[in-house]
Amino acid sequence: MDDNVVAALAVVCIFGLPVAGWIITRMLKHMERMEMIKRGIAPPEDSSRWEKWETGFAGRQAAPPPAAGMYVNHPSTWNPGAQNCLRKGIVTTAVGFALLIGLSFIGMRGDGVFVPGPWLLGGLIPMFVGLAQIANAILAGAQFPRPGVTVGPIPPPPPGSAPPPPASGPYTYRPGATEELPRTKPPRTQ
Repeated sequence: MDDNVVAALAVVCIFGLPVAGWIITRMLKHMERMEMIKRGIAPPEDSSRWEKWETGFAGRQAAPPPAAGMYVNHPSTWNPGAQNCLRKGIVTTAVGFALLIGLSFIGMRGDGVFVPGPWLLGGLIPMFVGLAQIANAILAGAQFPRPGVTVGPIPPPPPGSAPPPPASGPYTYRPGATEELPRTKPPRTQ
């Protein structure tokens, strides 16, 4: 087989197949949504993971303010989107710093003199991208664990204190009668 054909086939497979797969999944989601609408079923809201990232996973309920005797720095009080961004920023910064150290040996001459060059950008760019993610996470409310504060389960309340308020939300267990869901339109018959 000709080398140009192999190269063209490799480019099509590497770039074309993922794009084709993405297009097919989007088409199938759209077709499924249209069929649900045709049959009178209300489709769920289409929220992408990017919208969830921007809103900080607002679907989760905020943790109550810590009471006396509770860990102030407990993970349940953190913003999960900001904490995730902080973790990714730390990893990206560490990888960029490791690349910077590894690439700096390219600039060493035989007499022990270091000569910086453009190859250092391979480590500097991810390192500064990671630092930007860390700054963004801290501005969004992420917290570093404080030294000396253990991160673990919230200790039980002291004896004689008021019980915690019951959990609420659409998926919590509530004994007794629950409200009935609204009826949907029956499917149209042909």
